[in-house]
Amino acid sequence: MANQNRLKDMPFNTPWFNSQPKDFFNSLNKSKNYNIVLTADTDDFDEDTIKQWQDEGFVVKYVPMGEDGSTRYVQRVRLAGDSFGTAEYYAIVAFSDAASLILQSHLKPNNPKLVAIIAYYPTLIPKPTTQFPPGIKVLVHLVGTEIKTQHHPEILGLSSSKAKIITKRVDPGPGYGEALDYAFRTYTYTGLEEGFAERDLDEFDRVGEQVAFSRSLAVVRRAFRIDEGETKVEYYRDTLVDATAAGIAEKSMGKRVRSGAHVLYGPTLTGGGGTAELQRFYTEFFYPLPPSFRSRLISRTVGTDGSRIVDELFISLTHTTEIPWLLPGIPPTNKRVEVVMISIVRFVGGKLESEHVYWDQASVLLQVGLLSPKQVPGGFRKKGVSELPVWGAESARAVKRGGTSSHLNELISEWDEGEEEEGDVVGGGAGVT
Repeated sequence: MANQNRLKDMPFNTPWFNSQPKDFFNSLNKSKNYNIVLTADTDDFDEDTIKQWQDEGFVVKYVPMGEDGSTRYVQRVRLAGDSFGTAEYYAIVAFSDAASLILQSHLKPNNPKLVAIIAYYPTLIPKPTTQFPPGIKVLVHLVGTEIKTQHHPEILGLSSSKAKIITKRVDPGPGYGEALDYAFRTYTYTGLEEGFAERDLDEFDRVGEQVAFSRSLAVVRRAFRIDEGETKVEYYRDTLVDATAAGIAEKSMGKRVRSGAHVLYGPTLTGGGGTAELQRFYTEFFYPLPPSFRSRLISRTVGTDGSRIVDELFISLTHTTEIPWLLPGIPPTNKRVEVVMISIVRFVGGKLESEHVYWDQASVLLQVGLLSPKQVPGGFRKKGVSELPVWGAESARAVKRGGTSSHLNELISEWDEGEEEEGDVVGGGAGVT
């Protein structure tokens, strides 16, 4: 820490500064371990939430808020952080009233070993323009439509000790986790209640908790400068695909798949949960694939938390064998199928937690002859509907070509009409041709 303090007053053009290796400054706030002080206002805490952080490779200590006053409580949190070791940095993950106290007590740069604060549904936060010390990354998860903010007015340039509490209206936005325009990163979660991120409470909301945890994990990873997330999650993903293709044995599946993991192929509601069921699904119902099966990666996106990976895949095959996960119960049709699939995979501690796969099943049914655009129910024919708005292979080919197609907007009957109107332009002056 002595070197780190000296850097504050050292010109950036000195020989000492220029002679340091490129990774020197990144190493200044790297711990041997990644440590978290988890704190809340209860004597004990949800074990599943603690394990969630541990599974991601963090050392976790829990500190209850207790009733011994805010100053002593904050001191106990800092002592817990210091107990990780003299050269160890840590983050704080706090809930409810404890989160409020943690935010208020770290407005000044007086804790050089603290790298991040994650606050879940605090009841009181600093004013939205507050700038936290640059060495601390802050993330706040809010619920409800109002939040109390604490202001410290200044008198003649000096900060007053008298704090003013102001109730501020919060626009919840249209969905889960809308970002607020605050100086510190803040999200608000529509329709959720305090406790939504704690699995042992009635207020727990699975979707909201997963979104919030993903954001929390991303912030903590950046704070610790864990820069291996993207490359590792790609490795996990690709080796898992290789293992399942090779017929992964149930006894070795536990090395790659968590015990409660699940796989869901949405359009056909196929897949499984748990290592035994997944092993059976892949060996008996997913593989072998038709010899003509080909998969081409169109795009890959790695989540900011380093645990999720989204693949956009162009799939092509000839339906020469039954494919239970794609066309369950349908005998081979010998038809050619081309479709784009989206695979969203999440890993925890290097093991599969979940995979959700989606595709346009109407397009698949159309291509194998089980669906026709002319199959319009009588009631809709009376309303003027002449054909179903579906495409076959062309929809997948358009994605493969980068979004271009000579059939673009053909299903929108009004498109050509608008094109013929005099002076019609699209995209700020580019005429439609």
